[in-house]
Amino acid sequence: MDSMLAVVKLEAERLELREFPQPEPGLDGAVLKVEAAGMCGAYGSFKSARPGRSPGLQGHENAGTIVAASKIFQDRHGVTEGDLVAVEEYVPCYHCEYCRVGDYRNCFATDRRNNGGAASRIPGGFSQYIYLPPNVVLHKLPSTVSPSEAALALPIGNGVSWACSAGEVGPGKTVVIQGPGSKGLGATLASKIYGASNIIVTGLSRDKTRLEAAKKLGADYTLDVEKQDFVSTIMEITNGRGADAVVDCTTGKSDRVFHQAFEVVKRRAGVIVTQQYNELSSFPMKLLADRFVTLRVCRGHSYTSVAMALEWIASGKYPLAELITHHYPLARTDAACLASGGEGEGADAAWVMVNPWLDGGTS
Repeated sequence: MDSMLAVVKLEAERLELREFPQPEPGLDGAVLKVEAAGMCGAYGSFKSARPGRSPGLQGHENAGTIVAASKIFQDRHGVTEGDLVAVEEYVPCYHCEYCRVGDYRNCFATDRRNNGGAASRIPGGFSQYIYLPPNVVLHKLPSTVSPSEAALALPIGNGVSWACSAGEVGPGKTVVIQGPGSKGLGATLASKIYGASNIIVTGLSRDKTRLEAAKKLGADYTLDVEKQDFVSTIMEITNGRGADAVVDCTTGKSDRVFHQAFEVVKRRAGVIVTQQYNELSSFPMKLLADRFVTLRVCRGHSYTSVAMALEWIASGKYPLAELITHHYPLARTDAACLASGGEGEGADAAWVMVNPWLDGGTS
């Protein structure tokens, strides 16, 4: 049996490159040669003490070429060996009410927050090959798209789901996007394409490159919250009205970020889209009630939002390739994780990719 290389997390901030048997397609599966893996959640996982999956460390924003596929798999998904595909992380049941409408993130099989943590997901893509089961969720792509661009499908799809579906961003709307990371940049592009009139992206001083990237993707204003006051600056930009939607794309799960959203959302009919917080020191119930705010918690993406993101990527209309500023080989996944969080030698990165077949350092 042939072997492959994959990254394994041993403990906080300690990764190891190991050799594993190369997967085989079996009777009904396929094998993906991973050519690009995005970094969603990789920084937090790298820093935490929680063990990673083996092989791989998250790395669920994957794109690559199908190098082996059973006839059952090819017939089911309409693909052949040699096709470039983007892969969603979910491995759904395909028969529940959520799967029927393409909302695989809410399938009980994939919902690790509500099913005891036994999520059915694709192995981490920080690996040269991964096995694709017959019930994988994938998207076939034209050869004009690079694997690294294809791997942006999930963060941009998240942007569609968070900002435009949950946040109701559209023509005439003002949106504040908290955090210019991978998902925040995806939300910026989605908001622009959906016709938002005013897009404000906020970040830290170390996010300078990402805030510049947000401008290129359509942000009207960028705000360094360490140099400018979050609330007063946004209220000044909006002439005291506030934002129609505030979308929390930060990674630190800070109480302050959560509370500030309520201070800048408009009075009546404003929407705040937030994420999972473990515990809050207090909940701004009075502001929520006084301003008649709609609070929505969101995670992940729908099939439709990812398909839409891939249409935008394939169009070539947007400067996505130039904003993938840092590429790392498997042996330097630790540096890629740090770069994705704005630390280390790649602190000036916008979007970061691990390319498992890249030799040497960054490019």
